[in-house]
Amino acid sequence: MVDFPSCTLLRRDLAPHLKTLMGPWWFAQFDPVLKFLRQQKGLCRFATLAAFPAQEKRLDALILCTTEIFMYLEENLKLTPQNLSDKAVASDELEEIYQQVISSTLLALATLLDVLICLQEERPGFENVTTEPKHASKARVAAVSFAEKLFKDHKYFLDFLRSQRPTIRSATYSVLKSLIKNMPEAINDGNIKTVAGAILGAFNEKDPTCHPSMWDVILLFSRKFPDSWSSLNIQKSILNPFWIFLRNSCYGSHQVSYPASVLFLDSVPPKSVGGDKFFLEFFKNLWVGRKTSLSVDRLAFFQALKECFLWSLKNASRYNDGGDSIRHFRVTLVDNVLVKLLWKDFLAAGSSKANDIINSGKAIDSSEENVSHNMKVDMLNTKYPMPYLQELGKCFVEILLGTYMLDNDVLSVFIEELEDNCVGALQQAGNVDIVERIILFMLLLEKHAVLKGAIWPLAYIVGPMLAKSFSIIRSSDSPENVRLLSVAVSIFGPRMIVQEVFIKNRGHYSSKLSYDGDKVGEADDFMQIFKNIFVPWCLQSNSCSTSARLDLLLALLDDEYFSEQWSFIITYVIDRSSSEFQPGLLDADHAATLAMLLEKARDESMKRKVKDDSSHGQGCNAEDWHHEYLESSAIAVSRSLPPFSTSHVQFICSLLGGLTEGRSSFLSRNALILIYEEIFRKLLSFIQVSPFFWVQNTASMLNNDAKICVEFDSSLNIVEIAQFALEILDGSFFGLKTLDGESGLVSGILSAIFIIEWGAI
Repeated sequence: MVDFPSCTLLRRDLAPHLKTLMGPWWFAQFDPVLKFLRQQKGLCRFATLAAFPAQEKRLDALILCTTEIFMYLEENLKLTPQNLSDKAVASDELEEIYQQVISSTLLALATLLDVLICLQEERPGFENVTTEPKHASKARVAAVSFAEKLFKDHKYFLDFLRSQRPTIRSATYSVLKSLIKNMPEAINDGNIKTVAGAILGAFNEKDPTCHPSMWDVILLFSRKFPDSWSSLNIQKSILNPFWIFLRNSCYGSHQVSYPASVLFLDSVPPKSVGGDKFFLEFFKNLWVGRKTSLSVDRLAFFQALKECFLWSLKNASRYNDGGDSIRHFRVTLVDNVLVKLLWKDFLAAGSSKANDIINSGKAIDSSEENVSHNMKVDMLNTKYPMPYLQELGKCFVEILLGTYMLDNDVLSVFIEELEDNCVGALQQAGNVDIVERIILFMLLLEKHAVLKGAIWPLAYIVGPMLAKSFSIIRSSDSPENVRLLSVAVSIFGPRMIVQEVFIKNRGHYSSKLSYDGDKVGEADDFMQIFKNIFVPWCLQSNSCSTSARLDLLLALLDDEYFSEQWSFIITYVIDRSSSEFQPGLLDADHAATLAMLLEKARDESMKRKVKDDSSHGQGCNAEDWHHEYLESSAIAVSRSLPPFSTSHVQFICSLLGGLTEGRSSFLSRNALILIYEEIFRKLLSFIQVSPFFWVQNTASMLNNDAKICVEFDSSLNIVEIAQFALEILDGSFFGLKTLDGESGLVSGILSAIFIIEWGAI
C-alpha cells in the first residue's frame, strides 16, 4: 500500500511527465498481457493509480490529458505488422503482437469515448463521481473531434472489421457501438449506406467470441437508424446472412444470440420487412438451427423461441392494419409455427408411423412447403431423448398459455389439429407412440398450466378432444387409448371431465340425459353417466384393455360420491355373476375381474392417502372399500366345493390382503374369522384322512381346541380342497396377524400347515 504522504510526493514527481505517461497507461488498462503481469506480480495499476487513488482525481487526469491519449491511440492504429518493431522478430510473433496492440487500442478508444462523452451516470469506471469535472466540456469537444477524425481516416473502421483476428473484430464492434451511442451525428447521408452494410450485415461473423459485441452494435444501430435498412438490399445484405446465422445454430453462441433474437425482432423496422413472410422465415430458420446436445443450450433455445413467438403475436399490429389482418397474421403463425413445427415435432419425432397419421388425408399446401425437406427427414429419423421432449413440451405449453391470454380464438387451428391427430391415432390399432405423446402433452399441461391455476386447458383443449374421441376409445380394446382418458380424469377430476365430454360437448357425443344447469342437476348427470356408461363399459369381460379400464373406473371415483359409486360397482358385478356349478357363487370371470379391481383399489387407496397427505379423505382407508356383498361373496367362495378356480383364490386373497406385511384387508373382522375358520376346516378334512393314527388324533385335538365341526362328503376330492385352502393362505399369510384374540384359530391353522408340510400324510 502507498501511504498518503507518498501519494502526494508521487503526484508531484509525475506532474511534469503526466501527459506523456497517460496514453500508455490508458492503453495498458486494456492490454490482457500487461493486466496478467500486474496480477501475477501483485503490482498496483501503475504509479498513476497510486498517485490518483480517488476516482475524481483519475477522471481529472484523463480530462487533462485527453489530447495526448487520443494522439497515442491514433499512432497505435497506424501501426502495421511490418513497422511494429525494428528488431528481428518472427513474422507470426509480430502478427500476434499486432493484433494484441490493435484490439487493446480499439477497446481503449471505445471506453475513452464512453468516459468523456457519455452522460455522467453512465461513465464506465467512474459511476461514483457525482460532480461534473472542471474541464469536462472541453475534453468532450476534443474527444468528439478526434473520434470523427479517426472514424473518417480509418474508413469507418471497416478494415478492422475484415481482420482475420476475432479479437480485432470484436473490439471494432465495441468502437462502433461507442461511436453510435455517443456520436450518432457521425453517421450521415454520406456514410450511412456503407456503415449500415457493415453493421447490419455482420451476421456473417462466425466466431462466437465476437457475438456479444456484434449483437450490441447491431441492436443499437438498428434502433438509432431504422431508416438505414432502406439504403440496403435487405434480403441480400441482412436477411440472407441472418437466416444462415440461425440455421447454423448461431455458430455456437447460444447463450448470447438466442436471448438477443427477440431484441432483434423488436429493433427491425416494420416497413422494411414483410409481416407473414418474414416471421415464417425467421421461425423456420431458427427451428432448423436448434441443437439437442447440451441441456443448457436447449433451454436457451426454447426460451428464445417462446419469447420470439409471443412477441410476434403481441406486436402483430406493427405489421398489419385492422382486426381481420391482425387475426390472419396470428392464425398464420400459430398454424405454421406452433402446429406444423413444434407440435408436429413433439408428436411425431422419431416415429414415421406417427408422421403418416398426422398427414393422413391432408393435402400439402403452400404453407407446408415452408418446412424444408431436410427438416422433415430430421423429424422422422431423430429419436429424441425424453429431456428434449419435456423441454419442447414445456415451451409449447407456455406458448399456448401466452397465446390464450392474448387471443384465445387463434388457438382454434391447433385444437382442430389436436382432435384430428388424436382421432387418427386412436383409430389405427397398435400406434402407441402418438397416444403416449398426447398423454405426455396432457401431463405437461397439468404441470405447467393446471397446477398454476389455469382451468382453460380442459374447456378449450382436452374436453373437445375427448368428446370427439370417446366413442373410438370406448369401442377399441387398446390399453393406451383407455389410459388417455384415465390421465385426463386424474388431471382434471371425474366430474369436470364428465361435464366437458358428455354435457358441454353434446354435439360430439349423443346423450339423452337431462341437464338443468344447477348443482343437483350436474350431480344427477354425473352419476347417471357413471352408472349407465362407464360402469358397464369398464366391467366388460376380460380383454386386452381390462386392466386399463379398471384403472379408469377407479379414477372416476369422486370424493363426494365415493360411497355411492363403489357400492354401485360391487352390486353391478355381483348381480351379474352366477356360477353354473354352484348357484349363488361368483363365476370365475367376475371373480377375476373383482380380484384385479380390488388389488388396484388397494393401490388407489395408497395414492389417495399420499395425494391428500391425510387418512381422512374418501378412499384413503381400507374401511372405505368395505361392502356387504364383497363379504358375503368371499364367505361363499371360502365355503365352496370343488371344482375350484384360480380366479376364486385371487378374489379371496385380494380381499384378505396379507400377501406382504402391511397390506390391509377389505373385510370386517367377523368376515375374516369366518373365512379363516373355513380354511382351517378344509385343512383338517385333509389331515383326518391320513393313514397315520397319530395324525388323525392330532386332527381331532385341533378340531376340539378350535371348536370347529369338520364334515365333508367322502366322495369329494379332499386333496383339491386342501390345495385350495393352502393357495389362499399362501396369498394372504400375513393376514393372520390381524386375528389377534383368536389364538386358537391362528395356532390351529399354523399347526395344520406344519403337519402337512412335515409330510406325515
